Amino acid sequence: MKTFLLALLFALIPIVSNGAYASGGGSAPSLSQTTVQKSPTERAVDSYNAGLKNRDKAWKYLDKATVEKDTKKAAKLHKKADKQFARAIKKYKSAIKNEPRLYQAHGALGYALKQVGDFDGAMMAYDQCLKLRPKYTPAIEYRGEAYLALGLFAEAQQAYDRLEKLDPKKAGELSLAFHSWAKSPPEDLDAELVTNMQRWIAENISS
Repeated sequence: MKTFLLALLFALIPIVSNGAYASGGGSAPSLSQTTVQKSPTERAVDSYNAGLKNRDKAWKYLDKATVEKDTKKAAKLHKKADKQFARAIKKYKSAIKNEPRLYQAHGALGYALKQVGDFDGAMMAYDQCLKLRPKYTPAIEYRGEAYLALGLFAEAQQAYDRLEKLDPKKAGELSLAFHSWAKSPPEDLDAELVTNMQRWIAENISS
């Protein structure tokens, strides 16, 4: 990912010619005399990376919450995670504002929005990410998880089938979400629908 971001920077940042100085147009000002302004793409990458740091902090809180036996303490850890995701969302949006073509920021935004329960916003972000980069498998995988959470099983199955062809590792990650869902499906879903989905998972996705 870092390699791509560097490539994106070189592709998008205009190259400033030193011809004026070479042709006797005057000596170059020293760094102490000038303020180097970052380009929108550089600012976008900075915001994106800052958002990833908030996401990582959120993950740490969630990891602690999963092993915390005290329900009140676990709830506090979840709230702390949500705050970090909220901060990440702001930074991803800033990145996108500065560089709308930074597809990783769209994908990361979708994930963070899903984590705080904004599935409509998450789907829009995933769709934009995949419009920019149709084979970006992290977004395909996360969108598949969102489809599953929303009960959109046909779409979730299509995401899994696509990942099997593009990225078996990501398909494996989505398979874990399928099996987790099968063990504890939402209570408000139609019983027959749940049974059919559980059967499909058992027959098509190895544990």
